[in-house]
Amino acid sequence: MVPRLCLGLAAAHAQNNNDLPPGVELRTYTGWPNCLFLNASEIPVQAVIVPAVGGRIVHFSLNGTNILLENSASQGAILGARNEDLFLGGYQCDFGAGGQELPGHWPLTEGPQRWRADAPFSAKLFSATDSRLGVALEKEFVLAGDTGELGLLQRLRNVSDHPVKYFLADRTICKGGGFVLFPLNKKSRFPAGWALARQAGGKTTYDGAVPGLFGVSVLGGVLVAQTGGDATRLGADSDGQWIAYARDRLLFIKYYFYAPWGDYPGPGNSVEVYFDRRATELNPLSPEISLDPGDSLIFPEKWLLIPLEKEVTTAEEARKLVLRIPPPPFRRPAPPQ
Repeated sequence: MVPRLCLGLAAAHAQNNNDLPPGVELRTYTGWPNCLFLNASEIPVQAVIVPAVGGRIVHFSLNGTNILLENSASQGAILGARNEDLFLGGYQCDFGAGGQELPGHWPLTEGPQRWRADAPFSAKLFSATDSRLGVALEKEFVLAGDTGELGLLQRLRNVSDHPVKYFLADRTICKGGGFVLFPLNKKSRFPAGWALARQAGGKTTYDGAVPGLFGVSVLGGVLVAQTGGDATRLGADSDGQWIAYARDRLLFIKYYFYAPWGDYPGPGNSVEVYFDRRATELNPLSPEISLDPGDSLIFPEKWLLIPLEKEVTTAEEARKLVLRIPPPPFRRPAPPQ
């Protein structure tokens, strides 16, 4: 089981640069005021979080190169009376319920959030509550000053007076055209080890038997996908606890918690990838969990940027990058009793 925790929503107080801890700055970024800059001290890694639009990470860079997609048409935009997706790019944590489409909840993912910064190189963000869905979203970010590794703790809290059942979904939109790679599960429920999303009759199904797709290869137990082109979504019940993305001269690694006995949404995917001609979206997923009032679903991650000597141009070159990926930091949980 993914750990559950009973928490109260701590009060966030206004802060300015005079009382912020080391490694945290408050500045304007591409039209958004009061953005939180987390700056590593011994390596040129920077993360920028925008409380005004859902506590979203819009910038994660090494040596000034941002791996995340930024939509110039939406920079500085905030959620208004229209209450609809701003398409901001970057990272956000969302949630869902297996087998059903939830009503729009943009105030939780794109609305203004309270924040506080209590410790060096870290920040905490708090969404509004959604009384219809009975939840609130909270996120904690900690940047390692020496290595530039970014820790994320994503928390969905049941603020209602009745049980709710949801999963968490990380949606990290990167600049398009790179290579995605992640390990396949040797005991996958899919005969091919992965599945391709197909549309039929207004419904999405995942073909895990014959999911062949140009630009996708399985090399030594690792799926390698060259992104770009027509809109495509694929997924897998990967148990490797990481997904990586190579673009330009950067290798972006996202580690995420995996529960072998978890009830994963839809076809059972623990990770999904969407790409088109502009963007590549990396989507680690948590299991779906029933939460009693006051309980929280917690989904931890760690991000890492590694510089590359040259740009990756083939699937074989991308596959070799696995040797440069450190082991996942998360222990596998013991089976439920």
